[in-house]
Amino acid sequence: MPSLTYDDSSFAIDGKRIWLVSGSIHYFRTPAALWRDRLLKAKRAGLNCISTYLAWNFHEAVEGKWDFSGDRDIAEYVRLADELGLYVILRPGPYICAEWDFGGLPSWLTTKTGIAYRTSNAAFMHYFDKYFRQVLPRLAEFQVTRGGNIVLIQNENEYLSTTMPDRLNYLEFISQLFRRSGFDIPIVTCNSCTEPALRESIECVNSWSQAIQQLKRVHHRQHRAPLLVTEFWPGWFDSWSQAHQNRDARETARRALEILGCGAQCNYYMFHGGTNFGFWGSRHAESDNSYQTTSYDFDAPLAEGGGFSEKYYLTRLVNLTANHMGAFLAAAMMDEQAATIHDGTAVLSTSSSAGRWAVVTNNGRDEFPSARVSLPSGRELTVSLEVLGATLVPISVRLAPAIVLDYSNLTPLGLFADKLLVLHGPAGWRGEFSINGREHKQIVPAGHDHVLISDALSVLVINSATAMRTWPVGEHLVLGPDFVGETIEQMTPAPDRACTVMTLDGKVVSSKPLPAAGSHSRPPQLGRWSRISVCTEPADASLEWQKLDRPKDVDRLGIPHGYVWYRCEFNESKARKRKLFLSDCEDRATLYLNHQLIGTWGRGDGAVRQPIAASVRKGANVLVALVDNLGRLNYGTRLGEPKGLWGEVYDCKPLPIKKVKLKEQTDFSRRLIPRHLAHLAGELEAGPVRQADVVVPLTSVQPIHISFSDLPGHVVILCNERVAGFFVNHGRNYGDVTLGPELRKGKNVLKIMLWGDVSEKTLAQLHFNVLHECVTEGGRWAFRPWTMPREQGPIIGKDSPAWYSTTFKYSASHEPLFLHLIGARKGQVFLNGHDAGRFWTIGPQQHYYLPECWLKEENELMIFEESGRIPAGSQLSFRPRGPYRD
Repeated sequence: MPSLTYDDSSFAIDGKRIWLVSGSIHYFRTPAALWRDRLLKAKRAGLNCISTYLAWNFHEAVEGKWDFSGDRDIAEYVRLADELGLYVILRPGPYICAEWDFGGLPSWLTTKTGIAYRTSNAAFMHYFDKYFRQVLPRLAEFQVTRGGNIVLIQNENEYLSTTMPDRLNYLEFISQLFRRSGFDIPIVTCNSCTEPALRESIECVNSWSQAIQQLKRVHHRQHRAPLLVTEFWPGWFDSWSQAHQNRDARETARRALEILGCGAQCNYYMFHGGTNFGFWGSRHAESDNSYQTTSYDFDAPLAEGGGFSEKYYLTRLVNLTANHMGAFLAAAMMDEQAATIHDGTAVLSTSSSAGRWAVVTNNGRDEFPSARVSLPSGRELTVSLEVLGATLVPISVRLAPAIVLDYSNLTPLGLFADKLLVLHGPAGWRGEFSINGREHKQIVPAGHDHVLISDALSVLVINSATAMRTWPVGEHLVLGPDFVGETIEQMTPAPDRACTVMTLDGKVVSSKPLPAAGSHSRPPQLGRWSRISVCTEPADASLEWQKLDRPKDVDRLGIPHGYVWYRCEFNESKARKRKLFLSDCEDRATLYLNHQLIGTWGRGDGAVRQPIAASVRKGANVLVALVDNLGRLNYGTRLGEPKGLWGEVYDCKPLPIKKVKLKEQTDFSRRLIPRHLAHLAGELEAGPVRQADVVVPLTSVQPIHISFSDLPGHVVILCNERVAGFFVNHGRNYGDVTLGPELRKGKNVLKIMLWGDVSEKTLAQLHFNVLHECVTEGGRWAFRPWTMPREQGPIIGKDSPAWYSTTFKYSASHEPLFLHLIGARKGQVFLNGHDAGRFWTIGPQQHYYLPECWLKEENELMIFEESGRIPAGSQLSFRPRGPYRD
């Protein structure tokens, strides 16, 4: 069987070095029918490797019920990658983050007593052991050591708990399970060099702007392993109501080339983001109102619908070089400066016995469009930084036993079939290169032209715009089209661009202008929207409800995702005004009292986590809540938070707090820190920390609810010297806690400890409410699953959630189709029975992807709208560059 080894430069299969040029594409965010399309486009972008997480909850949403079919057939995904000649980096977790619900953990784990996530807790290890027993044996046969394509496997993900007492027990157990399942390939980690390090593993880097510094740190730490960036972030994820995140395409390509200059292999996270279909979007730990959008476009090179962005073409210049010069890059390692720079720029160098490489970069300072460099031989070159802000300079690189590329001020795109070297630069640039001591000078041709120079090997000189659209396909190079599919006959023309097909020795097979791309297809027109039915749960007493002995969270109801209905019948001794408070409810609850809408409790636009006014009547009252689980936390110290409604409903009143002063705290005690947060001890002790003492006199013991948001640092709340809440900050801190057993009759002392830049004005972010009466005590609780609409159901209902549908015709198009909802506000989209995801018109996302594999000639589009608003004015559009790029 093949062997996979590594040294300080690269990996090697049976002694032959390989150089990984990788991108993340998650199988669980793309329908299986589109996997081949996305993987091929990655290959054509110059990648030779794909990285993917495995999402445990995608395969075991219900405990003990495994699904590895259809869109969940991970073995087929790996096999397809192999068929296309792509390696795979496998990242099975068990925890993955990935901006995926609960970081990939199945939500039913929250029902297990005594469980502690991401630790060597016996219960947690028991369950993820069962998960690994299911998934890993299915994939072990695909390792490169068995003739397959899985080249690396990752242990956990960004595990930063440095002083967790059982840190190594947990990580080593994961590695043991890998080995037990037959995985003998290298194990990688991306734990930011936190200690203690996992033995027999390769530490990697996740970064955007700090990649160079982190790579140098890793190189210093582990001398006998290659450098790999497991996550290079060309974009970022989006959250509802927040600004769209994007990153400049040219800067992305420059930073990718700088990583190459460090002698590091690179994985784009993400290369293609995909979509959070259904309810798979997660919650972020950064703030109280940070929830993942349906689109996971990520501003990635390959857009959400599979279209090509500017970033796709610019990064191709780096990827093709890394791939097709990989045999020479793989032998090199980070070295001292290989060239002297005479301008305000920088150089990164690698070297090996086969030559040296220098990446010259302007570090984002575009006032330097070029740079003068002196080579070790004394030769001075002027290199262009115009295209990417950086360039790769070869220095005495031995391309073959008798062929040395002495230097070039044009960037190598690749060496093809060991006989055709392709160089590129800006049109009109004065190119200089030397092979075996013979110097060539050539002006870079403009437009569609190319120049072929014969020396010890053939050299093709093209401009960088043409290089972006140069496609190695089998035994040919195709210059000019926007894309080439699996064969050279499958070309997507570029407007007004010629197409040249040549063999890999530079002989032109055909050269002709392609027809200009036709005008964009007209998108389908939506038919008239019709209301299918309204949800009668707020008013219809005849519906079937399932009884509860008390309110329970959604996982204990067996409804892990989406919406659920709760109902409580309770009695009042008299008609009165109430201030309803749902201290145990996440994330949003639309409340109906006696058939009338009274408000929305929770987080996000249009909701509050403050008392909601309600008028109850004497005798029987009915409270109905439509609760929306917006997604579980994917990261942080609060993993596994409950969802739904799991506590009683209270009548509350504000607790008046006299003006409180902050005082500096100098004697913070480690005993306050929970065991699982011990790694924060140094940071907490370093401070600064300030404390507010609040005295609360009580004539009778009643629960007190404390909430806060938008605080700059960690928060600890003590009640009568007992820790009531410990809230770790991951951005802008938030939290709430209900004080009960800690309280006593008479004087109570609350100590609120605040880290970060705080003042007495900061205390205004804290809210205190006395839960003085349980409104639903003794009430009759029930729940009802949220279901698809009933045929011939009622269509009239004020303020009630409603279902709408429309139809449209579709003719096959190479452009991805998106839905822009107008008129509706929040809900769910369904296309021909497929759940296309959540919509919410608060932005930043306004367009929702409708996968072509779900489309038919005649299509039904259906939406659930929480407030019953009709989506009149909604439109379909083709958006090749994704939901945010016109």
